[in-house]
Amino acid sequence: MALDKKDREILFALDLNARIPLKKLAKKVRLSAQTAKYRIEQLEKNGVIKGYVTLFDAAKLGYEYFRLYLRFEGFSQNDENAFFAYLNRHQNVVWFVNTIGRYDAEVLFVARNFIHFNQILKKIYDEFPNKFFSVVPSVSIATYHHTRAYLINAKSDFLPSYGGEPEKANVDEADAKIIHQLNQNGRISNSELGKTINLNYKTVQNRIKALGEKGIIKAYRTWLDFSKLGSIYYKILIKLKHFSLEDELKILEFCKQNQNIVYFITCIWPWDIELEMEVESEQKFLEIIKSFRQLMGSNILDYETLTVTKEHKMNYCPFSEEIL
Repeated sequence: MALDKKDREILFALDLNARIPLKKLAKKVRLSAQTAKYRIEQLEKNGVIKGYVTLFDAAKLGYEYFRLYLRFEGFSQNDENAFFAYLNRHQNVVWFVNTIGRYDAEVLFVARNFIHFNQILKKIYDEFPNKFFSVVPSVSIATYHHTRAYLINAKSDFLPSYGGEPEKANVDEADAKIIHQLNQNGRISNSELGKTINLNYKTVQNRIKALGEKGIIKAYRTWLDFSKLGSIYYKILIKLKHFSLEDELKILEFCKQNQNIVYFITCIWPWDIELEMEVESEQKFLEIIKSFRQLMGSNILDYETLTVTKEHKMNYCPFSEEIL
């Protein structure tokens, strides 16, 4: 569908906060509530909006983040369909995509530690023997989500990041039920959520607030189909000679100055950082690379690029059933 200015304003508001009340959203984009509701329904119907997700920080629930870059070997279409269906069901897979470049797919996992992650990998190898030409793991330290400022040509900024050193926050049965429901639909109202788990509105509201204060809930995002926004999704995997806190702050500021950068990821081996962006053209992507190289100069040891062709899953708490 062709997106006009109002559609983009709605998408930007929902991307900032998927739980924004309809009346507040309508006022923000200067439309009636009825018109805003209709437009949202059309965006959902046409697949521009794929869903509403709650950004949970799994590190606050005792998990670490691991990425896996895969090059397939002898993968038929049936093999790929079976593998992707497996990842969709997997209770430790947060996100996975098809890519073009050195790798055919990238998968983001959560696991309790390296040993747990290794167990997950062994099960994948057993399930799909001799199907991977190469497998490259990476440990994610922190992920910074960036507002999609390019939608309305607004000033860029970061939403709260997730990751870091794992810790085990206190979560009781009621909290676990709330997490599970918000994980199913980040836009569910407090009253509807309360009816589902037999809690009153005020209790739900207070508990959600407390989950935010504990850092378990970071934000509420709208899962958008980048291809239907007219965007191309690129990744840059960058190895630096040294990566200090000063470098990280410098790169964060660089990202704020570039409306098209949607994620900035710090990691351990085989590269130090990843930048992900949604751009209108390859030329725009090359301009951002050039600017980054000018910023970092000789500190860049090496880099490579990937093109993301499809996002298959986005679930920040895929293990939510396990904590019920």
